[in-house]
Amino acid sequence: MPIKDFARAKSRLGTTLTAEQCAQLAACMAADVITALQGCTSISHIVCLGEGPGIQAFATEHGCAFITEQSDAGLSANLDLAAQQLQDKGAQTLLIVPGDLPTITPADIDKLLNNHHGGLTVCPAVRDGGTNALVVSPPTGIGFLFGEQSCKQHIRAAETAGLKNRVVQVAAFDYDIDRPVDLEWLCNDEPHGQTRRYLERSELCCLFDQPPSAASA
Repeated sequence: MPIKDFARAKSRLGTTLTAEQCAQLAACMAADVITALQGCTSISHIVCLGEGPGIQAFATEHGCAFITEQSDAGLSANLDLAAQQLQDKGAQTLLIVPGDLPTITPADIDKLLNNHHGGLTVCPAVRDGGTNALVVSPPTGIGFLFGEQSCKQHIRAAETAGLKNRVVQVAAFDYDIDRPVDLEWLCNDEPHGQTRRYLERSELCCLFDQPPSAASA
């Protein structure tokens, strides 16, 4: 699970939230994703990929291993390096899931993993065709290409590599929380865990007193 430094996280929410609120929300969402991963019996190890002592301490606090990312490399390149490290340690299958999907549950992750039969399995982001979850066997089966329209790019990469591939729609993976409209959707979706408690404690949901907009708009 890649995690950006919380102090720099969710900058696109900066028009609605303060920097401190962005950081707190990002930490709560990441904690809820870890909790969901820990509830899946088919997942043997959870690894956080990030930079700095703060993210490393967060990973340790939540019972996860930690891989330090290289500051001069982007997300995809750092995931390539992490995948190689994990494969060298014996990992046969890698699940990549971001820390801003706070509504996912162990059942959602199990549904994704049960649809993985080797090769590449991708859950697309509804908004921009990005990748909100990816399962690949072996971990270095493709080079990662995260960003807009990356779902199609990952599928093409798998085809080039001769890997079986499939796109799986799991509703909880549809929307990552990145923009004010996503936060509006989240508040109306009644999230669970630390995210819900933070939204209630901070009264952020009071910002949205209108019916939820379509997160894909």
